[in-house]
Amino acid sequence: MTLINTCILMLFLQPLFVYLALFKHSKHSVEPKSSLDNEDSMFLFIAPGLSVFYFDQFWVALLYLGSVCLLGVLLAKIVESKANKRLTRDNSIGFVVASFIFFGIIKLIIVAAAYFFTDDSTSVITQDLSSAEEPSLTISEMFSVDYLYSQFKPTVYFLALMVVTLVLKVIEYTFSLKEALSGILIMLSAILVGISPLFGEAYILGLIANFFIFFIVCSACIEIDKIGDASGGAIAILYGYILMIGLGFSIICKLVYEVFF
Repeated sequence: MTLINTCILMLFLQPLFVYLALFKHSKHSVEPKSSLDNEDSMFLFIAPGLSVFYFDQFWVALLYLGSVCLLGVLLAKIVESKANKRLTRDNSIGFVVASFIFFGIIKLIIVAAAYFFTDDSTSVITQDLSSAEEPSLTISEMFSVDYLYSQFKPTVYFLALMVVTLVLKVIEYTFSLKEALSGILIMLSAILVGISPLFGEAYILGLIANFFIFFIVCSACIEIDKIGDASGGAIAILYGYILMIGLGFSIICKLVYEVFF
């Protein structure tokens, strides 16, 4: 399985992992809002540990899978107020370390088994889950402006749209204009959070970047609405609903494309 496919699969499973970690009742936790203490909680943090299977591109895999884990943790913190259990910093650090130990042991077992039962053990040591070799880049190439723009072009356009939306919201508030246009742009942006990375080269990182950009700008727009109307923040439920539809549609489209094409 290629790295991108693994990332998409883990991203698709994050809502399920959040449910298992925070909402599923544990026989070990009888107090309400107790911290995570059951085996289901580790699922939320298994993504970074999978990077040990991508030996030739470990740091890239760690960046991608760690970002997926971060997105799942952010989702967990958003819904934590409604959950049965709470997520703490010690939980996060402990489960991430346990994930690396768990998959590291599995990797060692695979290497040891290959050493004793195959003729060419050296190929297994450097083998990863990828079925095709992916070209590696130097650090300077990865952080060059041209490369970053080519990878995150849809995210750059999305950022520009969100900046225009925020400026428009400020203008509407300052001059007491009708807020229909900025509201339409925010709803359009909520859909584009998940859709626009489909047209870029860095889907996972683009999706995460779009999510944070939308979260920051949308929060600022909601705070502006609350200045004039204390109930203005209620529209956030609609924005969140549209956002989840767009993200779900995007993930399904990407998964179908990677599996069948």
